[in-house]
Amino acid sequence: MNDIDLIVMGTLGRSGIDRIVMGSVAVDVVRHAKTRVMVVK
Repeated sequence: MNDIDLIVMGTLGRSGIDRIVMGSVAVDVVRHAKTRVMVVK
């Protein structure tokens, strides 16, 4: 396995109904990652 210290992801900054309909990969990664995650708008 890889020895990963930090995951850095970009986001489009969607909110409200757009995020609900489209889903959010960043939210899923933050919830399930075993390491730190930095999300950049």
